[in-house]
Amino acid sequence: MCTGISVFSTQGNPYWGRTQEFDMDLEYAGLIMPVGASVNASLTDYQTKHSFIGISIKGVNMVVDGVNDAGLCGGSFYFGNINRYVPQTEIEAAGKTALAGEEFVTWALANCRDVEEVREKVLREVAISSDGGVLGRSLPQHYVFQDLSGKSLVVEPSIPGSFEIYDNPVGTFTNSPKFDWHVTNLENYVGLSDQVHQGRKIGAADIFSSGKGNGLFGIPGDFTPQSRFVRATFLKHFADQVEDEKAVELIFHVLDSFDIPKGVVVTGENHKVQFTQYTSAYDLTNKAMYVHVYDNRQIQMLSLEEVSEPTHFEIVEKQQIAQMKKL
Repeated sequence: MCTGISVFSTQGNPYWGRTQEFDMDLEYAGLIMPVGASVNASLTDYQTKHSFIGISIKGVNMVVDGVNDAGLCGGSFYFGNINRYVPQTEIEAAGKTALAGEEFVTWALANCRDVEEVREKVLREVAISSDGGVLGRSLPQHYVFQDLSGKSLVVEPSIPGSFEIYDNPVGTFTNSPKFDWHVTNLENYVGLSDQVHQGRKIGAADIFSSGKGNGLFGIPGDFTPQSRFVRATFLKHFADQVEDEKAVELIFHVLDSFDIPKGVVVTGENHKVQFTQYTSAYDLTNKAMYVHVYDNRQIQMLSLEEVSEPTHFEIVEKQQIAQMKKL
């Protein structure tokens, strides 16, 4: 249950952000991977051609989302029921590199400079395997990328041993079903507006307006992927465009609409709780990452810097509250 958006400043610079929901408590950390670092993936080892920064699980040299030194940004999102993975042996027999579902974004940031190189390399070089996985299984995932050109690309492993690839002109991303379905579904909501509808006279009756914000009446408010895609698309579409210094702030304002408190979404017989574990935002131009976590709403920041080996950085989870000062 994740939601991703891209926004552009008035200067034309790209920014990207996402919420990360899961039904398992994970310990997250910032991670910087240098050029030439060894990535010990669960199925295939390789070396990084690009340095990158992102959100990792503590002790694991893999990112859930991140940005590299060329300004390519991307994230991994849950893609249940539609992913079509194949065994490692089948992938290697085709002369490709086998990756577990959650490892693909790390591979892309380590190997590609922009979305066009992602498009070119994925069909030729890699496939997602049903084997392996950082958590003991290859998670059902699909992926979105954004680069400095402003282009966004969706990569979905919905074909056994291969991918379906889409340009993403709306700059929004969630979960299943497939991306093209979500874009078509927007046709049902083209009547949404940022304008307040005025009252009108019907017969002899004066019918008053239902209130502020009624131009968005009918926008879906639940947490299904279909509803979140629509809501994210129109919230960022109607939001005022801002300058660079306010762009990250805008991402957090929009994504706050998708924050899931613990206990609101419960799944399965074991009553697993889905909640928003973190929200991240990326400045692609300056290769900087911003994040707040469930228990600490203070935004924490990390910039891509030169390191000699893979380096993890602490994300403070205890709430930080600033004391007011006298004016």
